[in-house]
Formats: sequence, C-alpha cells, structure tokens
Amino acid sequence: MLSFTMPNLSPAGCRGPELSFGDPEAEFRAACSGMGITDNSKFGRIEVTGNDRLDLLHRLSTNSLIGLRAGGVVSTVFVTDKGRIVDRVIVSSREDSLVLITSPGTEQLLTQWIEKFTITEDIRLNTITGDTVMASLIGPRMISMFSPMLDSPSGESTSVLLAREGTNLFVVHSKDSRSDVAHIITDKDSAPRLLEMLDSLPGARWIGGRAYEGFRIARGISASPGELNDEYNPFECDLRDSISFTKGCYIGQEVIARLDTYGKIRRHLARVESPRAIPGTTPLPLSNNGMEAGTLTSMTEIPFDGKYLGLAIVRNDVAAAGDWLAAGGTGVSVLLTGNSSDN
Repeated sequence: MLSFTMPNLSPAGCRGPELSFGDPEAEFRAACSGMGITDNSKFGRIEVTGNDRLDLLHRLSTNSLIGLRAGGVVSTVFVTDKGRIVDRVIVSSREDSLVLITSPGTEQLLTQWIEKFTITEDIRLNTITGDTVMASLIGPRMISMFSPMLDSPSGESTSVLLAREGTNLFVVHSKDSRSDVAHIITDKDSAPRLLEMLDSLPGARWIGGRAYEGFRIARGISASPGELNDEYNPFECDLRDSISFTKGCYIGQEVIARLDTYGKIRRHLARVESPRAIPGTTPLPLSNNGMEAGTLTSMTEIPFDGKYLGLAIVRNDVAAAGDWLAAGGTGVSVLLTGNSSDN
C-alpha cells in the first residue's frame, strides 16, 4: 500500500520520494500505453460562486463559457490585453458553482487577475487547494474505465459528483487533442480513502513526477512555468483547442483574432530530444548555425528509451524538424523532432 504525505497528497514533480515509485521508465510506459495514476494536488483549485460567474469568466478568457451547464467542462486561457498567457484553466460547472483547475501555484495570480476586472459583478472566488487533494488518471485505458461512470461519450469532456463508500468525489474528465485525463478531487480528510480506491484499480500504476513530466513532454502538453507564461501567446503553446473563434469580445481578443486571421504566428511549440543530459535549468536559448532559433522551455531529468525529451518554442523561419539546435552555452545540442501536435 502506497502512502501520501498529509494534509496534501505529495504533488507530482516534487523533490521528494514521489519523484518516482522505483521505476520511472515503467511508469512512463504505463502513462503512455496503459493507465497511470499521479498525484496532482500541486495544481491549483478555485471554487467560484455568484450569479455572474459564467458571464464574467466568459468575458475574460478565450473560450466560450456562456450556456455551460452543470456537468460541463471547458478548457480556456486567460490572456493579457497583448494576447500573452496568464494561465490555462479547466473550468468545470456544478449546479451552484464552478471549479477552476489552474497551473501549480497560480491560484493567487489568477484570482487577482479576475478581481482586477470585477466591478459590480456578483462573483466570489475561494481557493480550495489546501482543503482538497487531487489525483489524476491518464493513459488510453483510463477512458474505457471512466466513460460508463461519467455517463458520457468518450469524446466529450464532462464532470460528475460521485458518492463512493461514504466519500464524495468530484471527477473532472478533460479531453482535447493533446490529453485525456480524469481529475479526481476530494477533501483532504478523505485522502486515505481515495488512496485505497485508486490502489484497487485493476491494471493501474502509480507514476511519479519524473514519469509524469516525461509523459507531458512526449504528448506536447504546455505547462507552467516553462510554456504557460506571459512570454507567449496561446497559439505558440498549441492551445488552439482552448480558443473560441465565434464568441464576442474578451480581454486580448483583438490580438488573438489578428494573429489567426493574418497568419502572424511566427513561433510554435515543438518536441526535441537529446542523447545527453543538458546541464543547468530551462529556459535556455536555442540557436541554429548561429541564428537565434527559439527557447528550450522544458527538459526531462532522466532519459526515456535512452533519450532526454524536451519542449521548445521555436521560430518558424529558422528551425524545422531534423535540425540540431545548440542549447545556450551548454555544449549540448537538441534534435528538433517535430511540432507538438504531430502524432
């Protein structure tokens, strides 16, 4: 039986014993081809109430939230008036509230951003990260198990409140072109019971921070702080799935529309790999034959299948798949293997 640190489950990616559960390579394979369970309690969670909650968040982010009914789930991006990323957020709707799943540690930033534009609207934001825990199930076997429970077609994001053996679980299924994940949220006092339930799932394997990071990078999923920050716009981080091109005005909408309409997107998210570890930490500048080519934004600490995997934001006119790019002054180069959206 595995055990978690209380009051929160040990967050994925932490520098503790859950960096791996003994075999990160096997954990990585479970996430890619089976079913992996990871502790994502580090991700932020905000409960939003008030009559104007949907209307205000609709006007502040890139995707359409108007008409989102209880059980609905939408991925959206909050951007600045210059179209730069504040955070990507999963919005799940309940009967009388919304639950926002944010990047790790961005709850306060996002709350302040929303409050900045709140004037007379009836809306209240309550950070519940410290009062809850969140485990996430990933991998192709996950959806076959949870679709019947969620009473939803496999291609549809949805959420449901479940009562299991005296424990209330809020399950948020979020699916887009890059990922298919079920987040399970419960109060921190119910964490031991949730652990027992997850431990009993047939064929599931716990994965630590190293394997989860490898899975994220291999799938081309942007994350904070490497990709999701105010240096980049949503297109550069492959977040087109989180943008509505038919809704009305929102903060940054003019810039986003102009970038799309006039083909002004000059950089893109790409996968890279290296046979050697890269010293230092990201971000690192990338160059191609002496020309500035972009930025290495994420890199795995250990090799998977003998390769160190990474993500980079690269210039369309300087770098292409098959190019070797020098990583800063490290003496190591990375191979650009393709766009993040390539299968």
